[in-house]
Amino acid sequence: MRMDFSSVVFGPLTLARTTRVDAVEWNRAQARAGRSCVVVTSNIHHLRLAERDAAFRAVVDRSELNVADGWPLVRASQLLRTPLPERVAGVDLVADLLATQERLRLAVIGGAPGAAELLAEAAARDHDIVLVDPLPRGSWSTAVAQADLATRLADARAQVTLLGVGAPQQELLADRLRPAAAGPIICCGAAIEILAGIRPRAPQAVQAVGLEWAFRLVLEPARLGPRYVAAGVGFLRVVARELLSRRASARGEMDDGQRGEE
Repeated sequence: MRMDFSSVVFGPLTLARTTRVDAVEWNRAQARAGRSCVVVTSNIHHLRLAERDAAFRAVVDRSELNVADGWPLVRASQLLRTPLPERVAGVDLVADLLATQERLRLAVIGGAPGAAELLAEAAARDHDIVLVDPLPRGSWSTAVAQADLATRLADARAQVTLLGVGAPQQELLADRLRPAAAGPIICCGAAIEILAGIRPRAPQAVQAVGLEWAFRLVLEPARLGPRYVAAGVGFLRVVARELLSRRASARGEMDDGQRGEE
């Protein structure tokens, strides 16, 4: 992974030790320089996927920036005494990037029906919209369709590409599109729909106590319930494993120290 930040390793994920402000500035710098890169916004669903899927794990490892979108990852880093400075939510990262005064060439790809078009229309006041594709389900999974998308993205010369088709598909697709991009491809999940105004976001008070996931669960219990349960179990398993590993390492160092004094 090539990041300009120190990192925290948590299970299969290597997370950037960065603030929201610094992450935004990093993306602006890559866009300004025209450097193609992939940005992952990880949560515990990503953690479970990376544990179970070698191809997904390899793509995330290749990403140039991987930030902790989920509060549980930040809390785990604190528990393990390798603290991340703060949560960097994908929707906040994208919103801040779009709020910059620097005019960008922007591509909006994915999202729920109508979301990409609405977000592009809103962003057109401040940025040049060079590609909009909602990627209807079933329209982009073939090699031919992905090659066509890559060609259109290359022709558009997008400095920032927002890609929201859900994990793991968006990360796998971003990795394939990487050579066609002229700046960051941000795997931003539901951010396109939220910023387009067609999906509500949890109130600030709910976000502040780390319960945004619960707000989303109330909105989509059938879809998110099983995912959250599976991801939560996997998360606790990784936390337990990391704690045991660190304690074993600490005991080993203590034993080595005692032998050295003998």
